[in-house]
Order: sequence, then C-alpha cells, then structure tokens
Amino acid sequence: MGEEIAISLNNVSKCFKRYDRPVDRLKEILLPRKSYAQEFWALRDISFEIIKGETMGIIGRNGAGKSTLLQLICGTLMPTEGEVQVNGRVAALLELGAGFNPEFTGRDNVYMNGAIMGLSKTEVDERFDNIAAFADIKDFIDQPVKTYSSGMYVRLAFASAIHVDPDILIVDEALAVGDMFFQAKCMARMRRMMESGVTVLFVSHDTTSVKSLCHKGIFLENGELKKIGKASEVVATYVSIVHGDMNQELKVQVKEKSEISSDNQKIERTNDVAGDSIISEIFVSTDKEVEFAEGAHRYGEGGAKVLDIKLLNSQNLPTTQIESREEFTIQASILFEKDLSTFCFGYLIRDIKGIDIIGAVTSVEKVHIPCVTNGEIYVVEMKAKNMLNAGIYTLTFAVELPIVMNQQHLYLDWINDALIFKVNLAEDPLDRFTSKVYVPSQIKCLQVNI
Repeated sequence: MGEEIAISLNNVSKCFKRYDRPVDRLKEILLPRKSYAQEFWALRDISFEIIKGETMGIIGRNGAGKSTLLQLICGTLMPTEGEVQVNGRVAALLELGAGFNPEFTGRDNVYMNGAIMGLSKTEVDERFDNIAAFADIKDFIDQPVKTYSSGMYVRLAFASAIHVDPDILIVDEALAVGDMFFQAKCMARMRRMMESGVTVLFVSHDTTSVKSLCHKGIFLENGELKKIGKASEVVATYVSIVHGDMNQELKVQVKEKSEISSDNQKIERTNDVAGDSIISEIFVSTDKEVEFAEGAHRYGEGGAKVLDIKLLNSQNLPTTQIESREEFTIQASILFEKDLSTFCFGYLIRDIKGIDIIGAVTSVEKVHIPCVTNGEIYVVEMKAKNMLNAGIYTLTFAVELPIVMNQQHLYLDWINDALIFKVNLAEDPLDRFTSKVYVPSQIKCLQVNI
C-alpha cells in the first residue's frame, strides 16, 4: 500500500490582472471582448506532492510566489490553471491580518475560527482555556483584535491554529513578529505536532529553521519551481543563487575601487600572516583538482579554485574520524587564476541535518593575507580543537575576497559539504555531554557556611 498524499499540485498556475486605472476594470466588465488588464503570473506550472506526516519548507525571495502558493493550498485563492488537492483539515497562519475580524474580540475570533474549521461550540469550549493559556495575552482576550499589537495578534492566531487538531498546519512568515520566547515556544509545539504525524508547510527566510525542521524543501524563484528535494540541498541551491547575486553587486564595488586606485603598478608583496606560517607536511594535491564528497555543491565568482581539502588528526595525518577534544587541522590547496590584492578563507562544519554548527574565517581572526598573482598555488591550514559531540558532520570550505573587512565578501570559490567525517563517542562516559558543542568553562566552587 502506497503512502497517503496530503497535498497534491498538478501543473498549477495563478494569474492576476493588473489595471492601470480603476475605470479599466469597469470597461472590461462592460466590454468583455476587449482586455484592459496586464497579466501577472504569480505561479507557473507548479507540480509536487506532500506525503502525510511530512514537513515541507518553502523558501524564496520576496515576490517569488510563496504566499500565493499557500493561499491556493488553503483554498482562499483558486488556480488559473491546474489542480490542487488537499486531504485533511487545514489550519493556516498566513500573513498578519488574515483570518480574524478586527472588530471582534479575541474570544469571539477564537470561536469564529473554530466554527470555520468545523468545530462545534462545545468542542471550542473544551479547547478555549488551552488556547488562552498558550496565547498568554491575559485580559486582552476580551478586547477587540484591532487594539492588539502585532505580537499579540500572532500569539492568538497561532494558539487558535494549533488547537483545532489539524491534519495539515501551514505557517507563513507571521511567526517572525513574535518575541523570541514565543518563537521558541511555537517551534517546540510545531516539533511535537510533527512527531504526532501532522503535515506541516513552513515558509521562512530563516534557512537554518528550514533545515532543522523540514524533511524536504521547495525553492521558488519568480513564480517557478526552481528545486525540490532534501531540505539541506534545496537551501544550498537557494543560498548559492543569493550569493551569486551578491557577487554581482560587489563586483561593481571592486571595479570602481580598481579604477580609482589603478596605476598599473604591481602591489608590493607583504608577508605578515599571523602565527607560524610554516606547514610541516603537505597532504593536499597541488597539481590537479580532486573530487570532493558525493553531494558537494560548488559555486563562486572564480579567480580562485580550491584544488583539494584534507582533514588531519592530532598526529597530523589525513583522517575521516576524529576524537572528542582532539586537535585537528584543515588543510587546503588553492590555485589563483587572477591577481588579487588579498584574500581570505574559512571553513564551516554542519551536522547531518545540514545545520551550521561551528566555523572560522581568517578575516574575523584579523589575519592579513599577502597579495597573490595569477597562476600561484597556496597551501593553507586552519587548526582547532574538536569540541563537537559524537556524530556525522560535513566540512564546507570557501575562498573569498574581502571588500569590506568582516562585512561583505566576494565569494570566489565556495564548496558546500566538501568532506564528510565522523566524531567518535568518548570512551569514558564521564567525558560525554548532550549538547552539539562543548564549551570549556572556568569552574569555581566555594563552600559558604550559614
């Protein structure tokens, strides 16, 4: 027996009409043979399925069509083309202001929302105290919603949505207006609902939340389905495109600076790299580009190319496994394909879900890198102590050009998940801990007699 489908979209498109003047809308009604509108296709040929109990993240820039897609699934909009099928009770928390009558009190809106969701007054009565407690807006529950702050509104809206026992929960960016304590409370509740088998659609610009909460992801761009698949892979594609756009903007700054300061003179070499710049043994390839881990995703403006990356253990040997609190080294070789006045490099370690855990970059460490010329190859190292808990991790490495130190970087070569490695469980049970990262602390203990 196949898995049950919660949501199915088949070649769905949505077109909106735009009129230059209000009178043009009236003309089109009176003269239906002639169109006075401009067509705007918010969505084009969207097809996908969501299995019951699955959590799907939807990402994309403003205007990509995310809110339109959710409204089609909720039934508040009808598709221009294609078919939308939804199986189960849907509770939706869309853009702020949708769903509640501002003239009604919070209490009245809770009962109205329950009735719309098919609950009887008795069923809402049974849930009301829990809704009010979760929203925690106290006496404002009996005040008109139009007097609410945005935070109070979203508190009541989310509390109402989760207490109607939905089969499908749809959450748009509305949660972003809540305070940090309420956001944490909502995330915890959403996780429990997911564990109980509720299907969740989650729209957010916070890619870390999408990777941590969602099984799969959808990336929308200009109304089109750009990518669908594993959440971490979809986020990687989205981030690479955003970084590419940032590169185009920063290239203008680079060009302007070079035109102002260019006198066709070679920049005098400096050699003030911080710390010991001697590399005892080179393990990375320096004459050819190697293959990185399966699933690695690469992008960048060019001008520098990472040839190879190795993880070294405390014995300074290549490895795919390191121990808890063991010293490790990341070694990489970089081929430069143009003259650069400086560069920076860094790494990022993610867990198996694709969540960013730790990282470092030379610009933050205030390390000055000398200028490089086209054709040169550099071997670089970064050393640290492993404070990660046992598990599987990926290593991302990047070479960048700092335009504004520590604020804006031009991405030259960025390799997502270039290596996969394992942190072993500490042999001594007393050395084990529950968090993702262990942070050494200064400990003091004083007995006080009273």
